[in-house]
Amino acid sequence: MLNAFYIDKLVREMRTEGFDAVLVAPGEELEFLTGFSPMLCERFQGLFIKSDGRCFYICNLLYEGEFRKALPDDVPVYTWFDGDDMAEKVKGFLEKEGLMHGVIGVGGTAQAFSLFLIADACPVTWRSGKAALERMRMIKTPSEMESLRESARIADRVFSEILDYIKPGMTEGDAASFLLRRMTELGGKRPECIAAAGANAAFPHYMGTSAVIKERDSLLLDFGCTYRGLYSDMTRMIYFGEPSARERTLYNLVRRANEEAEDLCRAGAYIPDIDRRAREVLDEMGLSHTLVNRLGHGIGYTVHEAPDIKASNPIHLEEGMAFSIEPGIYIPGEIGIRVEDIVLIGTGGEREVLNRSTKEMIVL
Repeated sequence: MLNAFYIDKLVREMRTEGFDAVLVAPGEELEFLTGFSPMLCERFQGLFIKSDGRCFYICNLLYEGEFRKALPDDVPVYTWFDGDDMAEKVKGFLEKEGLMHGVIGVGGTAQAFSLFLIADACPVTWRSGKAALERMRMIKTPSEMESLRESARIADRVFSEILDYIKPGMTEGDAASFLLRRMTELGGKRPECIAAAGANAAFPHYMGTSAVIKERDSLLLDFGCTYRGLYSDMTRMIYFGEPSARERTLYNLVRRANEEAEDLCRAGAYIPDIDRRAREVLDEMGLSHTLVNRLGHGIGYTVHEAPDIKASNPIHLEEGMAFSIEPGIYIPGEIGIRVEDIVLIGTGGEREVLNRSTKEMIVL
């Protein structure tokens, strides 16, 4: 099936961008639009959505049966065989669909080597279609908003539960496994988790699991799951034994940066102002330079999507946008602290902080 509601939205975005078509290759974008995504291999394939709303699919012969079944009968499926010259075959399909000399936007998972081969064979212009595909789903519907809320409720609940479970002597992997298992048991799908003990938290996207949690350690937990396809994402810190005075000071600084940035979030707010406010708070101790990433990212059917909350994104918030606010201090070899919530610009344009877990310093 095709998601007609979002394809109509994408067509409007395409016309604004001047695209004659958009190519969506296997991956989360294709799954979102069709409910299906095959294995992505080296063979070129993808859904083409034209500026008049009509669609067609190009794939290798070995995928034909899957897409004949997955797509409506009125969507042509064009195939090429391994023995064919792929680029020449695709040229013929694009010519048949009236896309010679066309401008085609490309989604996030299309493979560049195939696009170069096709461009050498036929007169089409490839451009990034990432922004159009992101704007297509940046404004959440009321149903999607409720799914975001429920996803956040699952994350809040498992965080409250891990406080009765986690203790020194366990590993980062033990903490992650508990959260992943409980999110699944509570109805969450696609659970994800970062668990970083001590100085490992100074790596914002740390992926280790083996460090043992010690007395007087900290533990950063960044996790979430989907509910009806919509993601949650939150980060909280846990301290084991009395934190040092420096840890308390820095934690409270990050918490203030989080809360003061969130206070600015409402319909009409200018995104760079929100990013700047968090960094101003951190710079009270000369630490804004340690926040090496954007202040936040949009969230929805993927963990990271539009709108980014950063100085270089000069747009205003709108009702229906959902995004993280996650300031941090990252000093390699010493300390890492992050506090993250998901904020929804809800009905009426007011902010709704979806994560309700305490941001008071937690000491076990």
